Amino acid sequence: MGEQSIKRPRGTNDCFGDYASELYHLRKLLLEESALYGAREVDPPLFEESRLFHRSVGESSDVVRKETFDLVRKGDKDYTLRPEFTAGVNRLVLENKLYSSPDLPLRFSYFGKVFRYERPQSGRLREFHQFGVEFLDRVVDLDTSLDALILSLTATKKALGRKVLVKLNYLGSFASRENYKKALYDYFSPKIEEMCEDCKERLRTNPLRILDCKVEKDQELAKGAPKIEDYLDEEDKSDYKVMVDTLDGMGISYQKDPGLVRGLDYYTGLVWEIYDSENPSFPALGGGGKYSTLMHDIGGPDFEGIGFSLGVERLMLDMSEERKEDLSKERDPDLFVIDLERKGTALKIMSRLRKEGLVCYAPSFAKALGGAFKMADRIKAKKTLIVFPDSHLELKDMESRNQDTIEESALLKALKGE
Repeated sequence: MGEQSIKRPRGTNDCFGDYASELYHLRKLLLEESALYGAREVDPPLFEESRLFHRSVGESSDVVRKETFDLVRKGDKDYTLRPEFTAGVNRLVLENKLYSSPDLPLRFSYFGKVFRYERPQSGRLREFHQFGVEFLDRVVDLDTSLDALILSLTATKKALGRKVLVKLNYLGSFASRENYKKALYDYFSPKIEEMCEDCKERLRTNPLRILDCKVEKDQELAKGAPKIEDYLDEEDKSDYKVMVDTLDGMGISYQKDPGLVRGLDYYTGLVWEIYDSENPSFPALGGGGKYSTLMHDIGGPDFEGIGFSLGVERLMLDMSEERKEDLSKERDPDLFVIDLERKGTALKIMSRLRKEGLVCYAPSFAKALGGAFKMADRIKAKKTLIVFPDSHLELKDMESRNQDTIEESALLKALKGE
């Protein structure tokens, strides 16, 4: 027996067939939607200096503590495969001095792979795609914040093909959040020995993260925890009220969730998560929020940002089969060419027609005439052209099955129905 076959790593997908087509069309749909809001696509490197994520995402985040793919050190720096886009986008803006633009806010979109070392399961992969946006300004105002939130809803709804639900919370300013973290520390300290090992670590590094624990027993204990709204200052309360009043005025439905804190440490102010309203037990499809100090923390100016990301594979997992078929449907070939001559005439014809925007396809020379026609039917070709050895051409309509002699000069008009 030969050597055992090599298989793809756990938590990854081979990209081909319908899956590749769904990804392609989903990418196009989502980036086109973000372009309506003025966002331009960026793509930072797949790996960055490890300290970028440790400084920006936060040491208390599970992403940094347990889930990063750290590369083997070569040279004088440590590198990590990106676990998310926000830090890389902010580094891109800083390094290329895009913050000096007179046209603010800066608006960027992205669609690409990210990597997290976690136990593979349904809806959780180690290599997956994220789509998202980042809006950056010296001060992120109300309109920019709500623009990001609304874009996340419209993009998800268009991709999924049905209504979505948004849950939101308001973490307040840095000072408000620090006061809240102290209150959480005081609340959880007497209970911490009953909680999971991760929560014991979270109490030390960032008590906010305890609210995001997925252990059922710990979730029950967290229900009695202080609420962030009791620790917001008057300016925070006013800003939050204006936001929800604006959403009400626009007819956008939402649920307030005082336990929603998001998984990364850089969030302040508005945070949210998006769910499938027709499948409420399905995990969050994505989420986002505002961050006030991330750019400064990596050595840049005092810029604020707000953004969101969607887990693309999780979105696809939640789609109906009809929606997937609609997304992945490729354009049927305009012409299927059976080359019996094999002297280059067929290639010249297809080259000319492709320049006119027509999809042309040809089978392998090894396929017999009958098998070639069956292939044309399988791939749903509209018409089939037969190039005979004497360069004689015949065009067959695959629906009516009518077949007639045709001159090469008349072929384009015939295919366009003129």
